[in-house]
Amino acid sequence: MPTDMSTKTYSAEEIADRLGRHVNSIRRNLREGDLEGVKFSNEWIVTEDALREWLPAPLYENHFASEEEA
Repeated sequence: MPTDMSTKTYSAEEIADRLGRHVNSIRRNLREGDLEGVKFSNEWIVTEDALREWLPAPLYENHFASEEEA
C-alpha cells in the first residue's frame, strides 16, 4: 500500500461510523483481505485509494467524497 504524506487515511472505526456498520465487520473485511489496509500499533489504517476501490462508487460518494470538495 504505497502512500505519501498527503494521502488521506481512515481507521476501521471511522469507516464503520461513516457507513453505519459495526467496527468488527470492517476489521473482518480487512483481515480477510477484502479491504486493503495496514495494521500499525494494533490499529488498522486504510488509504483513501483502498477505500475507493473497495466501496461501490455511490457509497463512496455519499459517505467519503464530500470532504474532498471542501
